[in-house]
Amino acid sequence: MKNLGDTILFSLSVVFFVIGVHQTMNFGIASSYFIFMISLGLLFLMRYRRAKRKEEDKQNQSGSSKKTKSKR
Repeated sequence: MKNLGDTILFSLSVVFFVIGVHQTMNFGIASSYFIFMISLGLLFLMRYRRAKRKEEDKQNQSGSSKKTKSKR
């Protein structure tokens, strides 16, 4: 279930990008700039969440290995 949020963020990012391309073809880049920024922001948020989760997993693994060493 951890990756469901990342999947939703990625899907929304792709949707906003496609909408931005459509708006660019119809009205120009100036009027669709904010849509591209929303798409980019969602991608950054997804990558931040993944990096944070990997860091937490790494800390949990190192913490559990320290616990097993101290019990011996």
